[in-house]
Amino acid sequence: MAAINGHLIELIYLAAQIPGPTDRVRVTEWIRKLKDTHSENLAHPRVVPEYLEYLKLLLSQSPIYFVDPFKKLPPKQPGLVPLAEALGNSLADQCPYLPRTGKVAPVLLHRSGNDSASISVQREADGNVVCYMAISPKDPNI
Repeated sequence: MAAINGHLIELIYLAAQIPGPTDRVRVTEWIRKLKDTHSENLAHPRVVPEYLEYLKLLLSQSPIYFVDPFKKLPPKQPGLVPLAEALGNSLADQCPYLPRTGKVAPVLLHRSGNDSASISVQREADGNVVCYMAISPKDPNI
């Protein structure tokens, strides 16, 4: 929770630097949504950090360009879909010939104790199995 709070504080600082009041309000609403989603404990543990990192990346650029999902206010319903699903559906909205993504339901999900590695196995609708492994060192000197 402490790491999330640090990211939220950094985002609040970056949001205060946004020149347009409309964009500032929208980003503030997203920060509130991410805080609420994190405290609900309903989402996958990586959903909120992915959104936080993506929003921080967008706000750190100069000039700031807002892209989906941050071009709109956050959804009213509780929780958030995984960022990959939200971005995939955003592309499908812009390119009608692309299929929309569905709910990602892992068959297996295992994370290391320090959250630096994870492996996920998922079954697609057609029966195929997709394996995903991610390793991210916590020490920036590695």
